[in-house]
Amino acid sequence: MPSDEFREAAQGAGALGLVGLIVGIGQLLASTERLTMRIVVGRALSSAGLGASSAAILVWMPGLPVTAQFGIAALIASLGTSGLEKMIQRIIKR
Repeated sequence: MPSDEFREAAQGAGALGLVGLIVGIGQLLASTERLTMRIVVGRALSSAGLGASSAAILVWMPGLPVTAQFGIAALIASLGTSGLEKMIQRIIKR
């Protein structure tokens, strides 16, 4: 049986993933591109993963409020993989 600490962490990551999923689906619905099931599922999974990965900010800011964590998850999911790649490239070139 998982500990309460593990259960809380899993719920937090799931909630951040859900924020990313909602942002990703919202972006797809707002786009004009032709949607296939493969595109919808692929983008939903990558957005959810990006949203959940935003929990890494807790390494640097352990006491960050949940609302701020949701905002960061939405930002990262909104940027997507290509946006994050461009941002990291700009940071590295400095």
